[in-house]
Amino acid sequence: MSSMESLAQLEVLCEKLYNSRDSAERAHAESTLKCFSENSEYISQCQYILDNATTPYALMLASSSLLKQVSDRSLSLQLRLDIRNVSFCKHIAWHYS
Repeated sequence: MSSMESLAQLEVLCEKLYNSRDSAERAHAESTLKCFSENSEYISQCQYILDNATTPYALMLASSSLLKQVSDRSLSLQLRLDIRNVSFCKHIAWHYS
């Protein structure tokens, strides 16, 4: 499966997380996606999502997950600064210019 197919599947899952009226579907999406905000190994995937996603739901997942990661004191200060400087600035510059 290509990274674009995976991204498309992630975008569908994010839409279910934020929009589904079915509580079981929403709970499944939440449990599947929580790794992005809880595991620092997903930081690069969050950055990829910010760079390539086309839906606001995927962008919301990636940005909120990175924000949570940056707020986590268990990450090194340098890594938190790198995430902040590269990801957020790049995202804001691209999406709001």
